[in-house]
Amino acid sequence: MSNYNNIKGIFKRMDIQEIRNFLVENGQSSIGIDTRPYELRLEEESEDLINSLKRCCKNKEEFNEALEDFNNAVQTFQDVFTEIGMKAGARLLFQLLYQDD
Repeated sequence: MSNYNNIKGIFKRMDIQEIRNFLVENGQSSIGIDTRPYELRLEEESEDLINSLKRCCKNKEEFNEALEDFNNAVQTFQDVFTEIGMKAGARLLFQLLYQDD
């Protein structure tokens, strides 16, 4: 029966953040699951960047240009990784549905 003790551990790790951690960071992160809503995570984790840009920029115009450049780069990363994620999901679904064990 000791082989079944790990089932609770499997279900505990069956979380999208745990899977992301395994795929992206090879399971090396010790951060754990972040239960904050997406909006709050994005807002709180961008505060340091916004403050850094404000310190580096001489005026509001420079700040807005730097923020726009940053936003354009982030948008490109988002687009690329969303597309990769969709392809990965489709491949996993295909494997689950059509490949024999």
